[in-house]
Amino acid sequence: MSSSDNLRDGSDLRYFFEPSSVAVIGSMKDGGGLGHQTISNMLHFGYKGKIYPVNPGYSEVHGLKVYQSVEEVSDPIDHAIVITPPPTVPEIIEQCGNKGIKAVVIVSENFAEVGGERAVLQDQIAEIARRKGVRVIGPNTIGLINTSNGFLTVPYFISYERFPKGNATYCSQTGFVGPTTQALQDKAYPVNKTCDVGNKCDINEVDLLNYLADDSGTNVVAMHLEDVKDGRAFIDAARNVVANKPLLVLKSGRTEAGIRAAASHTGSLAVNDTVYDGALRQAGAIRVDSWQEFWEIPRVLASQPLPRGNRIGILTHTGGAGVVATDMAVKSGLVISEFTEPTLKKLAKFAPRIATNPVDLGPVLSVSDDPFGDQEETVATVLEDDNVDCVAVATYGGIDGIMPPIVEMFTRLKQRTTKPMAVWIYGMKMSAIDETVCALEERNIPTYIDFETAVKAL
Repeated sequence: MSSSDNLRDGSDLRYFFEPSSVAVIGSMKDGGGLGHQTISNMLHFGYKGKIYPVNPGYSEVHGLKVYQSVEEVSDPIDHAIVITPPPTVPEIIEQCGNKGIKAVVIVSENFAEVGGERAVLQDQIAEIARRKGVRVIGPNTIGLINTSNGFLTVPYFISYERFPKGNATYCSQTGFVGPTTQALQDKAYPVNKTCDVGNKCDINEVDLLNYLADDSGTNVVAMHLEDVKDGRAFIDAARNVVANKPLLVLKSGRTEAGIRAAASHTGSLAVNDTVYDGALRQAGAIRVDSWQEFWEIPRVLASQPLPRGNRIGILTHTGGAGVVATDMAVKSGLVISEFTEPTLKKLAKFAPRIATNPVDLGPVLSVSDDPFGDQEETVATVLEDDNVDCVAVATYGGIDGIMPPIVEMFTRLKQRTTKPMAVWIYGMKMSAIDETVCALEERNIPTYIDFETAVKAL
């Protein structure tokens, strides 16, 4: 099979994520043109490929020559980003095909999501793309990001200095997956790639799954869906991913009102949620229930080894949090570990009443001369227990000045174990909590602002 055939069947989308050259077709107005901003973003985040601005009304932008059309460019082009009014898009796709461009992201909106003639226009674009051998993401999309090479198609201002880099890929049917709506840098999400498929006139969730199954930069896939184009193909593709890496799915449009909202957003088709629930179980995908889980749960999967089993150890500063965590653990399919006799004896040396799971450290730490040292040894004791596969820790961090010892403690604990650990930081002052959470996340220690998500992630 040739590389063009591979691109056509969706198993190789490298020209979308790893182009050596890209044409940007849109407004080049400084300070407001989306084509101008797209090029600014690529230059800012370090894309090293060749960039060809295309707009008949300009001669130069960002020190780059501007071309009248893609066909005027003498060099080969791998990828094109189209940000022009909908009626102009069919002719541009035709030109991209004539030029031999393999991958196109159509950022332009107001197509099938508004219905009528615009839905017909979208079908026309899809037909031209098939005839010309061009693959298309969109329309109605912000496209994608690849943090490993600085390539992105996002046409809006991004305030980050840098993207955090990791091995989780986040896919979505909405621009909410993009950097302008998420604090990617502050939260240190382990992003390898993101992709918004938009209206899915061509590339859809099956194509992405087939590509990501073999993508060496992706160890975890998180996917948001409003609908699925081909149920059987989706199950097959999802199983292919799950064989080697976790797949988490946020399926929205679960209620009748949500289904109507999805139809108006991307022209999605209505299907009963029970059907999706069964399909995801068949595929072995993990279903998540909120945007918070969509972003947060991949963190623990991306930064740590998978647990050997489902036995959890829970440590808190308060007994009530331990009860809440226990309920969530059992609901999520975990088993509350029965500690071994050596572990129980070590815990009893601190205080007899904490020799149980969950471990309530409050009575010990409130009278300790070395609360950080005692907490570290207690957590280490539980991590070392042969009956424990993973650990959730709730620790107080809500006052100024205690961030450094907390970060140092959990950094040492991570170095002492190969078992996954998730942390909840709580307290009185949000600024202190945020500071501690960000510092731990920068060290690839999955940290959460609620204990339920921390436990569910494990």
